[in-house]
Amino acid sequence: MKKSIQQTLSIFAALLFVISSTAVAQQSDYQIQQDFRADYSELVNRVDNAVSSDDLQGLNADIDALEADYSEYSSIINAALYPETFSQRIEDLRNRYTASEQNITVIEELNERIRGLMDELDGFRNQLSDLDEEQANLKEQLDRSSANERRQAALIRQYRENLETRDQFVTEFLENLMTKYQSMDAATQSEIADAAERMEDNPVEVLKTIIAEYTNTANQSSDLAAGDYLAMRAQHGYFADVWDRIGDRLTNTFTPDSPVQERQEVSDMLAAWQASIDNKLWNSLSTAFNQNGIELGSFTSASTFFDALGIYVRESSQQAVESNSEEDYEVYRNFANFWNSTVKGQWGELMIQGNVLSTSEMAEIDVELGTWGENAPATSNLMFILFLVSLAVIIGLVVLLVTKKN
Repeated sequence: MKKSIQQTLSIFAALLFVISSTAVAQQSDYQIQQDFRADYSELVNRVDNAVSSDDLQGLNADIDALEADYSEYSSIINAALYPETFSQRIEDLRNRYTASEQNITVIEELNERIRGLMDELDGFRNQLSDLDEEQANLKEQLDRSSANERRQAALIRQYRENLETRDQFVTEFLENLMTKYQSMDAATQSEIADAAERMEDNPVEVLKTIIAEYTNTANQSSDLAAGDYLAMRAQHGYFADVWDRIGDRLTNTFTPDSPVQERQEVSDMLAAWQASIDNKLWNSLSTAFNQNGIELGSFTSASTFFDALGIYVRESSQQAVESNSEEDYEVYRNFANFWNSTVKGQWGELMIQGNVLSTSEMAEIDVELGTWGENAPATSNLMFILFLVSLAVIIGLVVLLVTKKN
């Protein structure tokens, strides 16, 4: 009986040991699964919340450590993750890390580009401000120097040089913008637009500032010649061409919330700038022709200017045919000299760039001028006089012979 009780106790103790060992093993497996979940979640949060290269520092090594620490328990973890696996979780974590690293690299590169663009715009704005200050100073001196013709001429020369320097400076800026944005794709526009939200200013605003200052210069300019206003018209033409090429990309990139309105505003400003130039350009051109003895009909636009030139040349050519005088020939020579040396020679490129006269329109005037040139030289009367003399001699001889015969 005693022996039976001992055997029963032994069996019971063995059962208790087995049960206890199983419970401990189950508790240990559960703890491993929980620890893995916790460590994995912590790394996922670190990867997903990383916003800079510093935040990613050491994360790759921590992912390697997680894999090394739990790889021997992969079967236990697989049981808890089913249908996922331990390997899939580690691969997902590495993919998250790679994607985050790429995004951060792009963002940091864009931030660097934006900082560079901001520095560039600040430098451009400062230099433009210096040119504006110099221009304003020269304008003030010009207004005070009307009594001194020699000093006024020197100031006008400096003023023109300032305008030329400003035009060259702005032209280089526009060419730089075209290089950067003319071939920019939609994806890059979107990326830069996101980063550009942090900019205090942007290229579109800078362009509007430049146009406003150019318009102000055109309104205030005085004592300038036709060539100066043609240079302004040429600069406007180049500016408008650049805007046609990259205006859509610039507004979509830097003013994505209202690109249509921004484009319209710039277009309106360009029109106002041209109107300010034209207010003085046509009068200055008319004056230049008049000062050279050429009285064109009135004109107030590029088309009417071309019409006035054509009418003057055709009517003068017809006049040369009708009167055939030395005075008409001198009118032709005067116009041809001014047209070839000044209009085409000095202003030709500016007129083409400023859309005042096209190449084909100049060629048309050249053809009509050629016809005028053929009609202009006065026909010599020498042959007619010789004919009369010869006729008189013949008549005299006939009379003499008749008289002698009688």
